[in-house]
Amino acid sequence: MRQLSLKLRSLLFAVSILAIFTPVSVFVLDEAYTDSLTQAKMSELRLMNLGLLSAFELDGDVPYMPEILYEEQLNLPGSGYLGLIVFRDQVIWQSASALEYTLSPPDLITQVGNEAFVEHYSTHFDTQGDYFAYAFTAEFASSADFEPVHFYIFNDKSHFSEERGTFMSTVWQWLAMLALVLLVFIVIGINLILSPVRSLIDEISLTSQGKQQKLNNRYPKEFTSLKASINELLHSEAAQRVKYKNSLGDLAHSLKTPLAVALGTPRLPEEASESLGQIDRIIQRQLKRAGAGATGWQTSILIEPVLQKVANAMDKVHRDKQISITLDIEEQSRFRGDETDLLEMCGNLIDNGCKAAKNSILVTVARDENWLSITVDDDGPGIAPEQKQTLLERGARLDTYTEGQGIGMALVNDLISAYEGKLIIDDAPLGGARIIMKFPIH
Repeated sequence: MRQLSLKLRSLLFAVSILAIFTPVSVFVLDEAYTDSLTQAKMSELRLMNLGLLSAFELDGDVPYMPEILYEEQLNLPGSGYLGLIVFRDQVIWQSASALEYTLSPPDLITQVGNEAFVEHYSTHFDTQGDYFAYAFTAEFASSADFEPVHFYIFNDKSHFSEERGTFMSTVWQWLAMLALVLLVFIVIGINLILSPVRSLIDEISLTSQGKQQKLNNRYPKEFTSLKASINELLHSEAAQRVKYKNSLGDLAHSLKTPLAVALGTPRLPEEASESLGQIDRIIQRQLKRAGAGATGWQTSILIEPVLQKVANAMDKVHRDKQISITLDIEEQSRFRGDETDLLEMCGNLIDNGCKAAKNSILVTVARDENWLSITVDDDGPGIAPEQKQTLLERGARLDTYTEGQGIGMALVNDLISAYEGKLIIDDAPLGGARIIMKFPIH
């Protein structure tokens, strides 16, 4: 669950709620509709039973019922309604709608003046199916005394079930459509609610890539304190970085003068001069390493102008060799770091390549989802496998290159490490060495 986005979590929650709400709503509507229909059916059968009661007469021991009743359903065979009168445990009358059936006295007995309504009644006479049954008992004067007469109305439930089924089918269709519409509105609402969050994330991403200095958009009041905190952090980090670089610059300046004085001392022994020179190089290297490194909020720079500047400089430095330097740079490629560091790294690699190359240098810049790669290929003699690691060691030199490249390559390696990158030495398709600098894209 922790890996899911807020949008997906909200959507899953909304779908879960709708998945529960829709069946529950259908169940509630089904119960309410069924109860309503059942109550209406009970009232209908009660009225029909009262119709039988009002039409019935008992002359002595002889019952009388008219041939045609006011309730038309009892006059029509196949109507689904059956009327029945029982006197002295005998069926003395059945409605015209029940002429096709042979009916016997039901086992549904009520006391005089009482009624009974049964929602599920399976008759024991020769009719099939489930019935509503309504029974009422009244007393009539016979030749001997007042005697009970039982009146029954039965109604086939198949029509009731069809009507209920049609209603349920309609309810499911409309509730499903309503759930889809609600889901669309919920998705729209989630997008509207989360739009400030997405905007904040986009701004933080732009700031982390160095494309802007602070958060500028307006956000809901819930994010006001967060925006202020982030901007304060950015300001503090930028000020700290400037202070750090200034301190390093002051340190370099403080060390430079004493070293210059020491190196300018007359009749300085050669061993001391060489040691002081090495100290100077080490200090410059360590200061450069300490001052480098990609901070999470550093401004990104375009790579093409930097490489073009380096290529122009190399054309002048190595004009005698007439080296062809080709740049193949992916459009809008950016390096998130200090321009001086990029110049230092690219300058060292291209300079070394020019020293080793016979005719041409190819510099390629490419990006993928995770890495920015700067590749320098030359057509020189290449680097033996056992010497590739040696090239990265402090102060090492290879005979295939001219003097001074050892410290430069080690410095490049240190700078790349400071930017959390990696340096790869391989064989170039041109026949010489291939040096690859890879920097993570956050």
